[in-house]
Amino acid sequence: SGGLLADRQGEVMHRYVVGLYRCMKTLTERFPKILFEGCSAGGNRFDLGILSYFPQIWASDNTDALCRAKMQTGYSYGYPMSTIGAHVSACPNHQTLRTTPLETRFNVASFAVLGYECNLFDMKKEDLAAIKAQIALYKEWRKVLQYGSFYRGRNFFAKENGNVTEWTCVSKDKKKAVGLIMQKLVEPNTQFEYYKARGLESDLNYHFYNRTLKYNVKEFGDLVNTVSPFHIKQDSLIHNVVAKFVKVDGETEDYYVYGDTLMYNGVKLKQSFGGTGYNDEVRYFQDFGSRAYFM
Repeated sequence: SGGLLADRQGEVMHRYVVGLYRCMKTLTERFPKILFEGCSAGGNRFDLGILSYFPQIWASDNTDALCRAKMQTGYSYGYPMSTIGAHVSACPNHQTLRTTPLETRFNVASFAVLGYECNLFDMKKEDLAAIKAQIALYKEWRKVLQYGSFYRGRNFFAKENGNVTEWTCVSKDKKKAVGLIMQKLVEPNTQFEYYKARGLESDLNYHFYNRTLKYNVKEFGDLVNTVSPFHIKQDSLIHNVVAKFVKVDGETEDYYVYGDTLMYNGVKLKQSFGGTGYNDEVRYFQDFGSRAYFM
């Protein structure tokens, strides 16, 4: 009886799939100028067959950047990044209540078909300015990110060193690439980190650089009092005023490196914060922090 039930379920599923494809074929032929997006959660259809009708698919209602980094790594084994819808959403995240940096949400979503689902009317001016810069950056590198070859480096699924995920997208002519490194959690005394690219041309000389960012001084807690001439109470009016006008410069990575060096040796990144001081040569790399690198 078990085998008969399985056969019947398989037959029903086959009819469902064929019927769905027939509907999608009719719909897309009748309205060829409409971009339809599939949905893995609502329609339970993230498969190669549906891509004949819907060129992109909403990967999951879970938009948490940490979860999405794992999902997109998994999807990459069977699907190109240009088929995956990925959004920057609000924090705390609506599914996990996790708070991740806006830059990380963008970095992860940019390695797919980028979108935003944020209430722009409620956002801070600093966040709106950051989103404007992010969109401009994505437009500049969109062809590489969507249509380049996607390579996986270290990832969160690894039994050892599973705290870091690395991605690289390389253009077809291998003259341009975008890399990403993301970490789960900060661990004390682990200031040193590296990024290794994949898929580059060994004998090409690449300009490797990051986007220099500025950070809210409030993210450093009461360490502000180590440099302030007067005591600043956390979350006080003075603290908020200082945070409005004083921004902390992030690190700059800017090198000319051959492809084989980037792939086999990697770039030893500026050391992250280790509790012994901060300047523009120190990498601010908090929980769920990430960096995008351009080559």
